[in-house]
Amino acid sequence: MSTIKDVARLAGVSPSTVSRVVNGNTASAASEETRQRIWEAVRATNYSVNSQAQKLRRPKQDEERPKQSIDCVFARGIDYFIDPFFIELIHVIEQRIFKQGYCLRTQYGAADMNSHLRSDKHKKDAAIILGRVDAEILEKLKQTYRHLVYVSLQDRDLGIDSVICSGYESAGLALNYLYSLGHRRICYLGEIRDEQRYDAYRDFVAAHGLEELVVDVRFTPSDSYEGLRSALAGGMSCTAVFCANDVSAVGVYRAARECHLSIPKDLSIISVNDIETVRYLEPMLSTIHIPIEELGAHAASLLIDRIERGHTLPVRLYLPCQLVERDSCRKLR
Repeated sequence: MSTIKDVARLAGVSPSTVSRVVNGNTASAASEETRQRIWEAVRATNYSVNSQAQKLRRPKQDEERPKQSIDCVFARGIDYFIDPFFIELIHVIEQRIFKQGYCLRTQYGAADMNSHLRSDKHKKDAAIILGRVDAEILEKLKQTYRHLVYVSLQDRDLGIDSVICSGYESAGLALNYLYSLGHRRICYLGEIRDEQRYDAYRDFVAAHGLEELVVDVRFTPSDSYEGLRSALAGGMSCTAVFCANDVSAVGVYRAARECHLSIPKDLSIISVNDIETVRYLEPMLSTIHIPIEELGAHAASLLIDRIERGHTLPVRLYLPCQLVERDSCRKLR
């Protein structure tokens, strides 16, 4: 059985640093790069909080606790590792389940799902589904895992435990904010197929008699950059851009600069998620705060409670979002 020293040796840090990261306030215990190495070492060595000294303190409880592992499945089509929102969410989940005596077995995306599921024909323990999931993928996951929890901005009744922060509501907050500043030519930039943030935009412009200005691109900086540049070159005129997520806004910033548009003087920009990166953009990005920490914590708690037979009926938990006003939007005269 692995020890904290094994983890420290593999990660190239001291045992005390490992202890602070896995048991304490990880945000202040070490740098992001060091924390990442430690959690990779935890997975590689299969280190568990139920071992060694903690086992002596709670022997009976540890013996009775089921030794199950949990997977994280990124259900959307693009790779999860390009979006800091999901990277942070997975980190929160891993830390939470670890402290409850469980381990994160693996993380994989929709593109790798078929090969991953074929590698083990036995029914697996549990998984947390991250992001928008279609019916075909959901059915495969239900056939593969005994227990599932869905975490997303897409509010859907999937018949499984769910933790939701409404993308529809977050888009409404952003759009109403832009409208209150006097903007009437508002562009939506992001994915539109089966996307509730786009649904909210479409309903908003219809209700206010505005023109639909849409740049249909994947949620990546590069696609957003190319999409906005093409739209502006094609003659699209807008005073504000609503980006469906923060990483898209990063691409929009670059496109605006290259088109000689000043933010927010010529173009106001707002997005969704409030990842740490956007606080270092110039000007600082206004966005809708999604409570990542709480999403991950509640998802982990729900799944573990389900595994340990704490509840049997599907639970749907809703968390609120919040407008964060910074410097990337201005009021029109």
